[in-house]
Amino acid sequence: MPKNAGISGLSTFADAGPTRLQTRFAAVVSLAFGVLTLALLPIAADPIGAMPGFVPSYQAALITVYAVTTCLFFAQFRRTRSVPLLVLAAGSLCTTEIVAIQLLTFPGLFGPGRIIGSGPGTTTWLWTLWHLAPPLFALPYAIMEGDQRPRAVPSHRVARVGGLTALAVTAVVAALTWIITDYVDYLPRSVEGDKYWLLTTSGIGPGVVVLTVAALATLCWTTRLRSVLQLWLAVSLLLLVLDNLITLVGAARGTVGWIAGRLEALMAGIIVLGVYLREVDILYGAAESAAEASERQRAELEIARDNFAVALEAADMGDWTLDLATGQARRTLRHDRIFGYDSLLPRWGLADFIGHVVTEDRALVEAALARAEDESTLCFQCRITRAGDGAERWIDVRGRLYRGADGRPATLAGVVIDTTDRREAEQRLNQSQKMEAIGQLTGGVAHDFNNLLTVIVGNLDMIVRRPDNAQRVERLATSAMTAARRGAEVTEKLLSFSRRQVLRPETVNPNHLLKDFQGLLQRAVGETVALILDLDAALDPVRLDPGQFESAILNLAVNARDAMPGGGTLTIRTQNLAVTPERRGALSDLTPGNYVRVCVIDTGLGMDAATAARVFEPFFTTKDVGKGTGLGLSQVYGFARQGGGQVRVTSAPGQGTTITIDLPRSAEPAIASLRTDALLPLRRAVEGEVVLVVEDEAAVLEMAVESLSELGYRTLTATHAAEALDRLKGPERIDILFSDVVMPGGMNGVELATHARTLRSGLRVLLASGYTGSALGEQGVPVDLPLLNKPYRREDLADKLRLVMGGR
Repeated sequence: MPKNAGISGLSTFADAGPTRLQTRFAAVVSLAFGVLTLALLPIAADPIGAMPGFVPSYQAALITVYAVTTCLFFAQFRRTRSVPLLVLAAGSLCTTEIVAIQLLTFPGLFGPGRIIGSGPGTTTWLWTLWHLAPPLFALPYAIMEGDQRPRAVPSHRVARVGGLTALAVTAVVAALTWIITDYVDYLPRSVEGDKYWLLTTSGIGPGVVVLTVAALATLCWTTRLRSVLQLWLAVSLLLLVLDNLITLVGAARGTVGWIAGRLEALMAGIIVLGVYLREVDILYGAAESAAEASERQRAELEIARDNFAVALEAADMGDWTLDLATGQARRTLRHDRIFGYDSLLPRWGLADFIGHVVTEDRALVEAALARAEDESTLCFQCRITRAGDGAERWIDVRGRLYRGADGRPATLAGVVIDTTDRREAEQRLNQSQKMEAIGQLTGGVAHDFNNLLTVIVGNLDMIVRRPDNAQRVERLATSAMTAARRGAEVTEKLLSFSRRQVLRPETVNPNHLLKDFQGLLQRAVGETVALILDLDAALDPVRLDPGQFESAILNLAVNARDAMPGGGTLTIRTQNLAVTPERRGALSDLTPGNYVRVCVIDTGLGMDAATAARVFEPFFTTKDVGKGTGLGLSQVYGFARQGGGQVRVTSAPGQGTTITIDLPRSAEPAIASLRTDALLPLRRAVEGEVVLVVEDEAAVLEMAVESLSELGYRTLTATHAAEALDRLKGPERIDILFSDVVMPGGMNGVELATHARTLRSGLRVLLASGYTGSALGEQGVPVDLPLLNKPYRREDLADKLRLVMGGR
């Protein structure tokens, strides 16, 4: 904004720069008057004929021009508060008053003699004073405008300062008039009759010229005539210089020089006034254009408001504006209808709104309102009790905070939406989608297990019918065992996807697991696929189940291998990841914090968007029938989500696939890898150890007893926890408690282990579980209790017993 611009910011000719055309026109005017003055100098002293009425007409015109200019200067000062403009206004007022007083010194204009003064000396001295006023006031204006420092009067003092300035100028003019009229005889003589050659010879006239030239030079030098006002003020001062020259050369009233000087003096005032009037015309035109634009905007705004109201009505939204100072709100009828009112209430405030919010949600609403002062946005959902029928409804409130001129919160404005019906529709849709997913899941499970059971039942049937051929029985039993193990893998992957498998997390460095696992991965992908491990040496530790992690990576590697039938490159990359609030757009499932990222990247066939969107669905597969269960990526998904992280897929046809797993960083140090590929012999009973087997399923109990007997253990049995505790209270030797986790009777295996250790402090415990479900709540199986996953083989049982017995 220009420094002299008013509050509205409109540029005026006091601060607007002149156009090239205006500069050229000012030069032409100056040159024309200069040439005219030079042309008249030789005849400046020649007398002209009598011109009755010239003096009063000329003086009246001069008074009018300067009076109007004075009013315009003071008006612009009131708008801009500019001190330099106030100086020009004071100079214009001074000139107006002196010219008006000079008019009263001419004889015969308002009476038979002079109203003021006693002779032509008074008139000449007043002429000298009014010619001194423009340069005297132009000098300080030029100096102040030259450094371009803003000088403004405080807005609350504008009227007072302007009035005092006008009074001061009037007082000075009155004092000078009194001195000239009463003490003119003591002043240097400047006129004899109608001739004022003495004005030149006394040095008074040349002094006025020198002062005017000095003011003109200062104005041009300091301001470089940057504004329209400065440009035409310079032209006005030049005309006053020409006026002084031609007048002094003429040296008498009624000469060519005297007439030319009067006209140039008049033009000096008219030029500034004319520029001002031109500005008024421009501003009037701008005001008309602004009014037309404002009317168009008003009409467009009215249409927009109507459209907005229709849109809000169609969307079942009510808009509101809350005055934070009074706590009262303006709102629409739709707003009040959401709260159960048929007509618009006369008053509605924040307390009324809070009164409708259900008690449990009021703290949430108050916290959201408090946050709005810092974040400038309001967004929350809550429940309200509707007036009239007392129904409980869900609403969504969105708004924005607006601050006042002092920066303090002033108003909140926004909309309120009744989302009850939408929520109910979403719940029905979610339920429908869940039922569809369950149908797909159960169909897939039934299909796979029917195939597996066909193998198991068929082989066992053939064994039962012809058990005499040992070689045939072994072959059929091996086939049945293979099918059973595939069934166990399917179950494990389903539990992983549902995030219900029992994890044994350890704080490890994934790099170490991948390096230990590299040989198996290379064998899994084959020789046509190049395996690259791009591992971050500064990788943070992660708390995870090493077995589940390796299973997830193996599943991804096998999928990548199948996507590269002609060979390719499989890259496994690790890196640290910091999730900040600003980066949560693409990582919406992760809370801000530090994570470890594992990427499995292949150069295979890739997938389209529709396929990529379904890859984590159970039993979804793009492989041929019999080539995959569709549970590999489901297991990866469940592993990542149960570990507090997320998994994402990025793929495009022909551009390969990238699977990204993000897992939370652990604050604990990583433990050393205890992985070993050495095969250990089966752990057998060495001292006649006795195992108490607790299992409610008779067939499973029988199998467990048989396996333990083959390993050399003596066994005792119980079908529920109470029976087991009775055994433990007895005198029988019991070295190991081998119990199922989920059992009937109100006590699970973990609780049984706790009670058993109370009864027998040195008792060893081994738990077995196929699926803990909700039996253990959120606690799970304690880390200090070894767990054997069902189904298990005799070898698996022997390995766990080795762990239970401390490696013996």
